[in-house]
Amino acid sequence: MSTFQGLEIAKTGLFASQQALNLTGHNISNANTPGYTRQVIDLSAIAPPTTYGMADQWGKAIGGGVNVDGYRQIRDQYLDQQYRRENTTLGEWETKSDTLSAIEGILNEPSDTGITTVIDNFFNSLQELSKNPESLEVRAVVRENGVSLTDTINSVYQHLDDKENELNSTIESRVQEINSYADRISKLNNEIYRFELTGQTANDLRDQRNLLVDKLSEIVNITTYEDSNKNFRIDISGQALVDGSNAYTMSVDSTGTVKWDLAGTPVNPTGGILKGLLDMRDGDGTNGVKGIPYYKEQLNKLAYNIATVFNAQHAAGYGIDGSTGVNFFNITDSTYDPTAEYAKNIKVSSDILADDGLQKIAAASDPNSLPGDNTNILNLISLRDAKISGLNGGTFDDFVSSLISNLGVDAQQANMMQTNQSAMVKQVDYNRQSVSGVSLDEEMTNMLKYQKSYEASARMITVMDELLDTLINKMGVT
Repeated sequence: MSTFQGLEIAKTGLFASQQALNLTGHNISNANTPGYTRQVIDLSAIAPPTTYGMADQWGKAIGGGVNVDGYRQIRDQYLDQQYRRENTTLGEWETKSDTLSAIEGILNEPSDTGITTVIDNFFNSLQELSKNPESLEVRAVVRENGVSLTDTINSVYQHLDDKENELNSTIESRVQEINSYADRISKLNNEIYRFELTGQTANDLRDQRNLLVDKLSEIVNITTYEDSNKNFRIDISGQALVDGSNAYTMSVDSTGTVKWDLAGTPVNPTGGILKGLLDMRDGDGTNGVKGIPYYKEQLNKLAYNIATVFNAQHAAGYGIDGSTGVNFFNITDSTYDPTAEYAKNIKVSSDILADDGLQKIAAASDPNSLPGDNTNILNLISLRDAKISGLNGGTFDDFVSSLISNLGVDAQQANMMQTNQSAMVKQVDYNRQSVSGVSLDEEMTNMLKYQKSYEASARMITVMDELLDTLINKMGVT
């Protein structure tokens, strides 16, 4: 081996050690950077030449030193896919848990101001009126409690309506967020493709893209893959969201449906925050999906049956002014209309709210027994424990209790799923970080290793320089 070849070998060692130290520094600098993946240097020995020349006539040929093949990310694709699957499920259940908790707060049961309490207060005031049916003071309490009952139902329904509108706005925001992620990922795809045309690997750009994909996976279910031409694609339920440098957008139309802008077909998410939002906004109980429409419908049934059942008995009685056929509530539909907003519109009737309305509260069943007859009031009180066919054969209290109980079960399930999924995501992320994360202890060890290698290569060059000095300047000198 020639002395000059020794210099070349030492130079490659010096260069490789320097590049390894630079990469170690890059890892250390990004130890706390979100989404950063640990990188390692790939080294290989430079093979000896296959043809032999003068350099080999005194001995066997050896290698030519070390070559830097590239910089490789330490990343487990299986863990990435698992993390995104679990993150999608977590996003869905977090959304459902938050919304169901909000509905629990709106219904506010049990409490001093909840629907159960105002129903009890209303019937309790009727009980007092049965003791003194001619008292205008007690009649005023009955009317006041009737107003409190309708106002409470109105308020609960309005808050559910407001929450539904809030979900609509949130869905639009999340759709725009998905579009933004798709646009940014498609631009990164283009940058990565152009950079890697030179034969290098755009590791840091890939980290940026993976971080965006992780965030996107929380919002909507996605599948990702990269073909042999390094074309990266993201699908949502089989439809391309990103295909290389192309991004496909979606929007919310006037009916609230999320659609692909290009195809005009509905987006059908199977997981993520977007699915949770759509389920809570649209769930009417079909297939067990109970969102705001379901609870609004139950409230409408309650309001309709309270009004119509009570009106039927009340109209059969007589007020102390001899009036009859008077409705206590303003709902008079003979059949239930599932499209009507009974809970939003229920009121005490204008007849009862009029100046002489207290006298029209029908306590009596016999006009000849006025004003002390209380038999119709007793009939009205009996409605408290009556089995109402329109309320699944239960009483008013039974229906409300069942509704609150079912809501509690749904909310508990959502909370449990959120807790379990959160633990799962943390565990998978921990496993992923154990593979891809930067260990400062390991990097410090590498730094010392490559430092010593650099120093040894530098010393080798010094030795070769001394040999050349002896060969050139000192040989033949006497």
